[in-house]
Amino acid sequence: MKGTVQHLQENFRHLRMAETAEELPALLRNAEKHSWTYLEFLEQMLSYELKQREEKSREKRLKKAKFPYYKTLDEFKIAEQQSLSTRQIEQLKELNWLEQQYNMILLSPQVSGKPILRLDLAWKQ
Repeated sequence: MKGTVQHLQENFRHLRMAETAEELPALLRNAEKHSWTYLEFLEQMLSYELKQREEKSREKRLKKAKFPYYKTLDEFKIAEQQSLSTRQIEQLKELNWLEQQYNMILLSPQVSGKPILRLDLAWKQ
């Protein structure tokens, strides 16, 4: 039962695991380098595939949403906001308010960065 890496890659593609197929040589090198067990290898491989699928799904949603520009909370100028602390921004990033089904209302003077907050929070969903 000896197969080549190329054969395994073809099988992954056939199973619609294209991301894993492309990353397989690097995953195998890391497995050898770090002496992963079979379980560790499978976990790394599946985690990689899931992460890539989530990223592609996120990119598709962003494209479909047709947001005017891409900004993140990391670009938000917290120092310019007197009524918002760094801790509050970090809590917003955790998105717990969504799981608890709370609404969020952003009120502040013009040119304070509300669109950046709205866009970044929408992208994280």
